[in-house]
Amino acid sequence: MQGGVSDGLYLLRQSRNYLGGFALSLAHGRKVHHYTIERELSGSYAIAGGKSHASPAELINYHSEEADGLICLLRKPFNRPPGVQPKTGPFEDLKENLIREYVKQTWNLQGHALEQAIISQKPQLEKLIATTAHEKMPWFHGRISREESEHRILIGSRNNGKFLIRERDSNGSYALCLLNDGKVLHYRIDRDKTGKLSIPDGKRFDTLWQLVEHYSYKPDGLLRVLTIPCPQLGSENAIFLTRLLFLFDIVVSRVGQEVELSQDSNRTPFQRLAAKRCLI
Repeated sequence: MQGGVSDGLYLLRQSRNYLGGFALSLAHGRKVHHYTIERELSGSYAIAGGKSHASPAELINYHSEEADGLICLLRKPFNRPPGVQPKTGPFEDLKENLIREYVKQTWNLQGHALEQAIISQKPQLEKLIATTAHEKMPWFHGRISREESEHRILIGSRNNGKFLIRERDSNGSYALCLLNDGKVLHYRIDRDKTGKLSIPDGKRFDTLWQLVEHYSYKPDGLLRVLTIPCPQLGSENAIFLTRLLFLFDIVVSRVGQEVELSQDSNRTPFQRLAAKRCLI
């Protein structure tokens, strides 16, 4: 949505910050205003402080007749071009695979019984998987030292944007380690009192995989986007090696489609903000 559009023009997109949520973008006064739509524990949807609705579509219909906190009524949808499908995050497929594998292994189900279990328990399963999925991701290396993280990233290919995430302590603090022009940068990831995760002064996320997804699309304060996850090494992860290599292939393929930045070693946007956030 660009400037000069009519008031009330809107679109709905998947939120990269809130688990299961959406974002509503609404044009008014030559500006675009953004509203977060959160999925509540009951499964309903609501703009913060607003009325709950059974679905995002019902919320859109409601605000087409009632502004109720919005800058104006929703008047005209900004539709996708014919034949263009909605964009999904590069880790959405991983989430679905993890849910399916969890149900299959935990409940020992197959075929129709497996599909029915996934359908009936999907909201609960999504929350469970989303908050622990990072433990199965190729970029998560657990409790390793700063020095060890640098050693692992510098093994093998040294493409700009190569990254991993490690645990810093037992209080829910992590570090994002990112390769840029042959140097490994370290960004602290803190968890606030509400459980949200963020790099200092950055956007807040419900899960680590949402944070990784966001910074795979744009640097937003980092020196560059995340491109290639650093594969896990060592006997401590041998039990997951086959699975992680499979996930690694998916990540590289999907991120490569969304971010054409894998060989761009000269692009360093937002350096001033990055210097503030980066733990050199």
